[in-house]
This record gives sequence, C-alpha cells and structure tokens, in this order.
Amino acid sequence: MKNLALYITATLLVAFFSSCSEDSTTSPSNNNGTGLPLAVGNTWEYQTFDTDENGNTIGAVLDEYALTIVGKANIAGKEAFLITDNSDESLDSIYMYSDNSGLYSYDEPEETGSIGIWIKIIDFKNTKWDIYKVDIDEVDEEEGTTTKGVTGMKGERIASSKVTYKGKSYDVENYQNINYSELVITYLDENDELVTETVSESDTTQISLIPGLGIYSSTSLEVEFTNEGIEFTKQKDILVNHNLK
Repeated sequence: MKNLALYITATLLVAFFSSCSEDSTTSPSNNNGTGLPLAVGNTWEYQTFDTDENGNTIGAVLDEYALTIVGKANIAGKEAFLITDNSDESLDSIYMYSDNSGLYSYDEPEETGSIGIWIKIIDFKNTKWDIYKVDIDEVDEEEGTTTKGVTGMKGERIASSKVTYKGKSYDVENYQNINYSELVITYLDENDELVTETVSESDTTQISLIPGLGIYSSTSLEVEFTNEGIEFTKQKDILVNHNLK
C-alpha cells in the first residue's frame, strides 16, 4: 500500500478520533492558502520504492498511482476538496482543506451519529503541534486482559531542503507526522500466570512539500518494539508528474 495515500488519509485507521475533543489548533479559517494547490482536476502521479536506512531509494518501482481532486463540497462549514487515488479497484478518498495556517483532512467517525472533525496534518506556522492524544484504560473481561497507556499523533516541521524535479531545483518544506503508542498489557498465560508486557510503537511519515506545486515525497517509517525485538519497515513515494488546472 502506498505511503502517501496512507498519509493523506491522515490515520483514518485510528478509531480513537471519534472520542477525541477537537484541539483549538485544528479548526481552519475560511481563507484559502497556497501550501498545497487545491483545485478540481489537479493530479499528482507517484512511484513507490523501498529505501535503505538513510532514506535512499533502492530496487525497482513497487507501485505507481495518481492522486486526483475530483470534486468539492461543504464539509463541517468548510469548502473541502475530494481527493481520490487510482491504485485500487475501489478508490480511496479523503476530503482536504488548506488555508494560510495549515493543511487539514476530515476524519469521518466510524460510529453513526458521531461528529467528524478537521485534523491539521501540516502546520504552516508552528514547528510542533499535537494532532490528538488519547489515554487508554481498557479491560477485556472475556479475555482476561487489561490495556493501559497512551496513543496519539503529533506533527513537526523539520529542516527545509532542496530537491530536483523534472530537471529543476525546488525549495521544499519538510514535515513529519508521528503516530505513537505506549501501552502496558496485562494478561494470564496458559499456566494462569499473570504476565505484563510493555509495547511501544512508532509510525513516522515524513512529507516534503513544494509550496504551490504539491507534495514531492513521502517517506514512511514504521517501528515496533516488542519483547522479541525491533522491527522496521520503510518505503518512499516520489512525485514523477503533475498537472495543475
């Protein structure tokens, strides 16, 4: 699965959003910004590669896909743009909105009747911002397990850099979104002995944005710490073509 499409869906896999209160930094104003050009018909084409530990692409192209803005609608009081990708038989899609302070995606809760919220995934003004944070305290009486800890997502703006795209040099703004969780899980093993495990997970997506043109690249690093050791997964999506209306 391509990293950029996963990033743009802005962790919609996380079901905790439906119980989160909206932070004051996640409500966009009604002014359109210029960070990511949002207009119906705009298209960005990407290729996906494996990367080495330094983030350099290695091997052959793993995937190719295009993101296209196919329409717009008023979502929770904001004029939002619907972006789809063409890599799957069933199109993935997400509503996005941009203003002078940041780039937002709309999280539609899984629970019927719950209210969706705008999530700031890129902040044009601040170097660090909290996207959400949820305390976990769950008991599964049937399985005999308890889970306590915290899960969340935070954003950071890191050092800018330059890239070469279609033979031309561009200044890029670099951001990263970090999904994290620190959980303590307690359960009974097969000998009815009480076992406690600490599980830490981190999923970092780094985004390089060419202002006024679009997202140039997305590097996704997943790190999982368990009692058995550490596992890493890293891939990168790179812009190869675009068409702006």
